[in-house]
Amino acid sequence: MTQNDPGVPGAASPPGTVTTGDTRVDDALHKLADLAELPLHEHPAVFEHIHGALTGALGTLDSGTEGIPPAPAAHGTSPTPGS
Repeated sequence: MTQNDPGVPGAASPPGTVTTGDTRVDDALHKLADLAELPLHEHPAVFEHIHGALTGALGTLDSGTEGIPPAPAAHGTSPTPGS
């Protein structure tokens, strides 16, 4: 079981609420619920805020290579940056 699984103990969410395990993403998604109470002309500002929050969260994600050692250099040459 991971923190993203709905059955994780301690994941306090109202029924029907989806959680991602990342509070920045969860907070942004919860703002969608506010749309029902806002006039239509205020919706774009909420969408822009949510987009900014999600873009910021994505920008901080690890590349997924943490803990993977670099490939060995061929015959004593050093790897070229960016390759």
